[in-house]
Amino acid sequence: MKNIGLTGSIGSGKTLVCSVFEHLGIPIFNADTQAKECYNDKIFLKHIADEFGKNVVKDNVLDTKALADIVFNNKERLIKLNSMVHPKVLDRFFLWRKNQSAPYVILESAILFEIGWENKFESIICINSPREVSIQRATNRDNVSRKIVEERINNQIPIEDKVKKSDFIIIHDNKTMLIPQILDIHKKIIESK
Repeated sequence: MKNIGLTGSIGSGKTLVCSVFEHLGIPIFNADTQAKECYNDKIFLKHIADEFGKNVVKDNVLDTKALADIVFNNKERLIKLNSMVHPKVLDRFFLWRKNQSAPYVILESAILFEIGWENKFESIICINSPREVSIQRATNRDNVSRKIVEERINNQIPIEDKVKKSDFIIIHDNKTMLIPQILDIHKKIIESK
């Protein structure tokens, strides 16, 4: 079973692309969802509160806005948070993977390259969306300001660099058809040795 990484910037359409792969019978591991699950661990929450301040945890529940306000405007704090969360997420991925039986599995993460996971996968798929399209999708989806979305995008590696480092590219520009691209990649992954 192959490990495939799937990435793209905020608002690139990762969820939509993953749903198509799921219809093809490919299990999807959403790293962001799994990272949020880590915050249900009370011991882990205590470590987060110790590191980022007591105001980020209230009654054993993470205040995601308070934490986001700290890390999205401070690269060093974001790196620290990532160093605490990402090893736990990767452990969860490898445990989850043991229960799958498809020819390959996909781990979906917007920050796959930023956290140095590219060597964990046989291939990486990158969704390439124009910046303006991604910003519009993210502001509409998350009901946040353009400024907030731009700050989050600016905290990530530029999409052009992600494209250069990836094995497969999906163009998601609201013009190019998605399904033929996904079917082609699916076929190539299955046929590759």
